[in-house]
Amino acid sequence: MKRIVLLLVGWLGICTAVLGGVDVRSERLTVAEGLANNSVRCIYQDGKGFIWFGTLDGLNRYDGLSFLTFLPEKEMKISLADHRVYRLAEDKNGFLWIRHTNSLYSCYDLRKGQVVDFTGCGEYLDSYSSIYIPEKADEDVWLWGTQDGCRRVVCKGGSLTSESFKKGKGLASDDVNQIYPDGKGGVWIATAYGLYHWLDGKLLTIDSRLNIRYIYRYEGKAYFFASDGSMYGTDAAGQIKQLDQLAVHKSLRFNGQVYYRDEWMIYTSAGNFCFNFRQGCYVKPNPMLDIRNVQIQQDNKHDFWIYNNSGKLRYLQVESGKVLEFQLMTKEDLDYIDEERYSIVHDSRGLLWIATYGNGLYVYDLQHDEMQHFTTGEKDNGVISSDYLLCLMEDRLGNMWVSSEFTGVDKLNIVNTDVARVYPNGEEKINRSNAVRFVSCLDGSDIYLATRTGDVVVYDTLLAVKNVLKANTNVYAIAEDREGTKWYGTRGKGIIVGEERYMHQRDDSTSLSSNQIYNLMCDSRGRMWVATFGGGLNLAVRKEGKYQFRRFFQSEAQNRVRILCEDRGGWIWMGTDKGIYVFQPDELIRNPNAYYHYALENGSLYSNEIRSIVLDSGGYVWIAETGAGFSYCAPGQDYARLKFVHCGVTDGLVNNMVQDFVEDQQGNMWISTEYGISCFDRQTGIFENHFFSSNVLGNIYCENCGIRLPDGRLAFGTNYGLSVINPILVSEAGNESVVTFTDLKLNGVSVRPGDDSSPLELALPYLSEIRLDYNQNSFVVNFSTLDYVRPGIQKFCYMLEGYEKEWSIPSPLNFAAYKNLRPGTYRLHVKASNSLGVWNEKESVLKIVVVPPFWRTIWAYLIYILLLGGALYLTYRILARMNALRNQIKVEEQLTEYKLVFFTNISHEFRTPLTLIQNALEKIHLSGKLPKEIASSVRVMDKSTMRLLRLINQLLEFRRMQNNKLTLSLEKIDVMDFLHDLTLNFKEMAESKRMKFCFEPSTDHYNMYVDKEKLDKVVYNLLSNAFKYTPSGGTIILTAKVDEAGNRFIVQVSDTGVGIPKEKREELFKRFAKNRISGSSMGIGLHLTHELVVVHKGTITYRENAGGKGSVFIVSLPSDASAYDEKDFLIPDNVILREEEKTEKQQTELFLENASDASKEGCGEKDVEIPVPLNKRKVLIIEDDTDVREYLKRELSTYFEVDAEEDGISGLKKALEYDADLIISDVMMPGYSGFEVTRRLKDNFETSHIPVILLTALGTDDKHVEGIDCGADAYITKPFSLKLLLVRAFRLIEQRDKLRKKFSNDPTMLGSALCRTDKDKLFTERLTLIVEKHMENPQLSVDDLATMMGVGRSVFYRKVRGITGYSPNEYLRVMRMKKAADLLAQSDEFTIAEVARQVGINDPFYFSKCFKTQFGITPSAYQKSGGVLPGNGDADREENASK
Repeated sequence: MKRIVLLLVGWLGICTAVLGGVDVRSERLTVAEGLANNSVRCIYQDGKGFIWFGTLDGLNRYDGLSFLTFLPEKEMKISLADHRVYRLAEDKNGFLWIRHTNSLYSCYDLRKGQVVDFTGCGEYLDSYSSIYIPEKADEDVWLWGTQDGCRRVVCKGGSLTSESFKKGKGLASDDVNQIYPDGKGGVWIATAYGLYHWLDGKLLTIDSRLNIRYIYRYEGKAYFFASDGSMYGTDAAGQIKQLDQLAVHKSLRFNGQVYYRDEWMIYTSAGNFCFNFRQGCYVKPNPMLDIRNVQIQQDNKHDFWIYNNSGKLRYLQVESGKVLEFQLMTKEDLDYIDEERYSIVHDSRGLLWIATYGNGLYVYDLQHDEMQHFTTGEKDNGVISSDYLLCLMEDRLGNMWVSSEFTGVDKLNIVNTDVARVYPNGEEKINRSNAVRFVSCLDGSDIYLATRTGDVVVYDTLLAVKNVLKANTNVYAIAEDREGTKWYGTRGKGIIVGEERYMHQRDDSTSLSSNQIYNLMCDSRGRMWVATFGGGLNLAVRKEGKYQFRRFFQSEAQNRVRILCEDRGGWIWMGTDKGIYVFQPDELIRNPNAYYHYALENGSLYSNEIRSIVLDSGGYVWIAETGAGFSYCAPGQDYARLKFVHCGVTDGLVNNMVQDFVEDQQGNMWISTEYGISCFDRQTGIFENHFFSSNVLGNIYCENCGIRLPDGRLAFGTNYGLSVINPILVSEAGNESVVTFTDLKLNGVSVRPGDDSSPLELALPYLSEIRLDYNQNSFVVNFSTLDYVRPGIQKFCYMLEGYEKEWSIPSPLNFAAYKNLRPGTYRLHVKASNSLGVWNEKESVLKIVVVPPFWRTIWAYLIYILLLGGALYLTYRILARMNALRNQIKVEEQLTEYKLVFFTNISHEFRTPLTLIQNALEKIHLSGKLPKEIASSVRVMDKSTMRLLRLINQLLEFRRMQNNKLTLSLEKIDVMDFLHDLTLNFKEMAESKRMKFCFEPSTDHYNMYVDKEKLDKVVYNLLSNAFKYTPSGGTIILTAKVDEAGNRFIVQVSDTGVGIPKEKREELFKRFAKNRISGSSMGIGLHLTHELVVVHKGTITYRENAGGKGSVFIVSLPSDASAYDEKDFLIPDNVILREEEKTEKQQTELFLENASDASKEGCGEKDVEIPVPLNKRKVLIIEDDTDVREYLKRELSTYFEVDAEEDGISGLKKALEYDADLIISDVMMPGYSGFEVTRRLKDNFETSHIPVILLTALGTDDKHVEGIDCGADAYITKPFSLKLLLVRAFRLIEQRDKLRKKFSNDPTMLGSALCRTDKDKLFTERLTLIVEKHMENPQLSVDDLATMMGVGRSVFYRKVRGITGYSPNEYLRVMRMKKAADLLAQSDEFTIAEVARQVGINDPFYFSKCFKTQFGITPSAYQKSGGVLPGNGDADREENASK
């Protein structure tokens, strides 16, 4: 057996206990993480806890997880004044002051989340180099500089206003040296030309001669240092007096000031001055501070730091006056930089942090007088990213933030404040040599530590090395038996007991079952149990001074034993790779199968690999379940039914790979894992998670390597030395995690106060409630704990009250997202764990109100209720009305049936007188040649009779259609001849309307079966419509062609008329559909045509004519007789049929003969002169019916000059060209109806004076009223009497003639009496005014009057003549005579010649002649009679007598 070699080792570098210094963990932030720029010039933490970074390209706000960037924005009214940020500071009213350059400031309102105008008057770009921010919220912020004086900024109600003091505004100079508080709410203002004092809103000039450079207040008194070296101070009464004087050079440059204890030191270019407040005079400066060309800084504790480009930094403690010197930069370092720069922070631990520009970071421990230096070298493992540092800042949790040039920001977390570390083989070795495999405190004093190098190092309680055991193998377990002998279990070399080694012997069953020893345990009865990995459990039995080993759990499923633990009941718990085996040792010795097994398979454990089992002071057994956290159990009497409580990362554990358990003196269980360590309070279930090393290996803990030291500290073995923890200090270092809501995103875009459609009135961190529009109901709320110790390790739980009933699963995600929330009120509850994993039960709550759209508000629902009630009432009324209508319809249907029967009967009755009229007309024709004036009337009667007969036949067909009694009477005829004969009916109409009408058959003759009556009605209806709706000069073509291939006969009627609108085409063949021109016309023509075609087994379709003008109707009939039923044909050789054919033939011959005679007569009439009318009055006739139009034209030509048009459009056009005295118009006609024509005539200035007579078959009262309303002068219903029409026409013309005559002869009658419309009245009144105004001008002409009236000469002539009956020249003469008569009647002061000149006539004789012609009396006689015309006096007397 090999002997153990013990070596006594001192402090020779074999091991080191690190009890002092700073161990930091570094995290880096750059542009990759969201920083605006990698050169950060300043860092600041605001009142809410946000970290602000001022960079050379923008301002950042950081919440530990995300960045918010601010840049100058041109489109915003106010934004950052510059993209460079050098200084940041927050005042007591929540405004962040941002210094950009030496002369430019911006102000950011933290509550409103936006940059504001701190001046309140748009002068925020004024130049200021310094700022004073008071300690109290009710005091004012002051800015000053050398260009724009100073400015006082006042905060009232959350808004800023300001008052500027500059040259001409209270100060004698714009150059302000310093502003210093007086301690009473006011300030001292030191300028180059005077000292001022502002207090209680008043600015007082103290002395306008002084150039004060510095001000300081000592023990309530103010002291002032002037640029000439004079020192002034205030006395007890507050008066300024000079205290001392030094002679200084006028071109002195001032470098700064420091004050400490009782002295005030001023640094200048010519020397330094020290003033002692107690002595009241200048004294000799402290030699350590008396240096030249200095730069001065103040740290966060208000101590001074002085340097002068020598690399030496002097630290002046203001309170004690103590000065420390630090040589931080070498000459070589200074050669690389252009300026010596430092940033200094005195942290909450008492450490001085000094960031240098060129030589990294220094940390000085004032208490221990130790300096630590961090650079970018490998030793510090990249704690800082650059040696060129710019800024330092300590946050509220003690983290240090270090910014550098070009490399971003490093956040330094101090991790070893309460932890000591032991590095067995030296701190510099980060390989496996410092990995701890086992640690134990056997005798209660010494600590045994085994490393992977095979050494067992023994330490005392102060962690000093006592000795080292060289085992030359890994020691995994150390135990001490009752005899005090130490047992060393090794990995691969068995057990060392004292000086003996026991190993596995293959041929010896009493030897160790395996050399892989993982654990040793001496039970309560002194028996030593050996846990082997692969050899099961061994019990050491002493025989003859040596040990033999009895083997248990030898099967492959049981033999990988890792850990042993004995509970209070004496039962042993054995952890293996297959779960836990629990047994009573005595029973197991008697019966190797006497145990209980708990594993993953039987549902007891969450993992089978058990690395550690520990018994705590309360009797609980703690079990490390690898990969699944841990469990604990309280053993009772029944070990067969043990219950386990499981915990893992979801409960707050730092990592699921648990390595060991150590209980502290407070009963908390410390749980080491493969990454990090947790402190667990079993009573509350709260975890605190820790990472004590800045090195990753130092946070990776080893299996079964943890103990509690006698002094209560805890020691854990890691892969980088031993960590010794003071649990009391560590637990007190935890902080509460208060959640702050940081950002609101709508549609993935962050919103800020002031943005378009932003729901935020203030910045989200300062709000407790937000109101969202109904279309903003999908949103994301970000939150943070503002815990920068280990950002990202915190976990959050949230619940939206009103939407969710349970908290979300703890997660490091720092946002809550919701989509399509219904309108309502919600409350978002969020809580979080801190960096230690401790949950803060205090919740942060954000009230979220999703405002409903108007249609979902209470008012809307009230309206809905009212509307619903109204709808129900309306429905009731409609149903009642429908029921009434249903009954009424039944009655109407019965009445309609009666009416149809009546019309059918009356139609039959019409046939009798029509037959007599027709026969009488035939007799007249047979009697011989008729006189011309009679012949034309007879022809009109013939046509009207035939037309009336067709209408009667259509009505009878419609009745048959109503009763579904339409039948065919097919006979074989020549359809081409039939259609040709039918076109002769329209020949005269085509000629009268100057229309091109032709029949185009595809063949001269074609015989087929048709129903002649129905085909006649179909084609006649289509042609009638074509002629009715085609203007004069149009084209109508009737085409007939035979489709032999398809056995179809096709008839097509095309025209160039007005066509049919697209929206009306679907209703074209419906019954009572409106026609295409007049919206009020209803008919059955096309519907009947469609039904007749359908009965004939055919189809009728419509399409638009080529070119988009006009209509095309296409009728397709079967040409094959097989398409019809047998009952559809007439009986051949029927006697009655032959008689009808004979009669029809005779009528046709007679019609053709009459047509021939009419043609001859027409030709003869062309040679006859048109009768000369009885007067020259012009009448315009507008009538669409050719017969009526020609009849009226012929009859009225005897009395008037007559012209005629066939539709409203052409008639209206003619009226504008034709100087008519009367217009006679039909009402129902194409183009414009008579109502529309009349309305347009009366609205047109040129035609409003023309009387209009309307002729119509619409004889109802409402139509009569409509005609009068549109301006008609007479309304005559058809049929009308020609005599009545003539009387109405003559009376209208005569009435206007009488008015004109009276206007001409009566000097007192006004011209407006002649007017029939308001337009005419306005025209007449204006003409009268113009004539009266220019009457004295003898050169006044018609052209002048037309120009002054603003109309053309021809229009003016026609208008004047139409209204007055006179030509314009005649009207002018009449107006002059009427004016002369008025002048003569008023007074006899004027002579005849004077009156003549006043009315524009220079020749008195011509005037007298015109006057007598007009009034029948000479001017002199009229003047003598007092303005009475001959006959008027008798008339007046008769009138008076009648009264």
